Amino acid sequence: MVPPLAAVSAIVIVIVALLVLNRPGQHTTDAGPAVQSPGPSLPTSQSAATTPSAKPSLSPTPTPKPHRTAPVAEPSATAEPKVTKVPVTVLNNSRRTGLAHRAAAQVASGGWPIRQIGNFTGRIRISTVYYAPGQADVARALAHQFPAVQRVLPRFRGLPGSGLTLVVTREWPA
Repeated sequence: MVPPLAAVSAIVIVIVALLVLNRPGQHTTDAGPAVQSPGPSLPTSQSAATTPSAKPSLSPTPTPKPHRTAPVAEPSATAEPKVTKVPVTVLNNSRRTGLAHRAAAQVASGGWPIRQIGNFTGRIRISTVYYAPGQADVARALAHQFPAVQRVLPRFRGLPGSGLTLVVTREWPA
């Protein structure tokens, strides 16, 4: 008999594996034509009349022919969203001396102007970009360009700087 804890662990591992393998947002590279489904299924007694081995009926139901659609260009995985890059305040929320300056240099080399560099004394768990109202798309573009940014959130009261503020933590690559 399998211990209950082992059975539960095995189920959790299978579920996690399925979630990882079926993540939304991943696209296949198959660029084949799109085919439209012919519509709802017919009941079993009628569906036999539409199979190739069945005898033709007196009033055959026309089957819609699949049609081809124009291929849709998928955006490149490295393509950056087209947004205006606004000034960014970069704050260090770690014990790594000079981390905000190194992160600001990386952000600046990516084409983002730097407004201010400093330290944040609060407690932020992971590197996060905070945005002012109306700047969510710009904040997501910054996060897309720098994978070390793990969250994009609205600004909160008491956060130094204005507009976009990037708070970097110890996992930021130096």
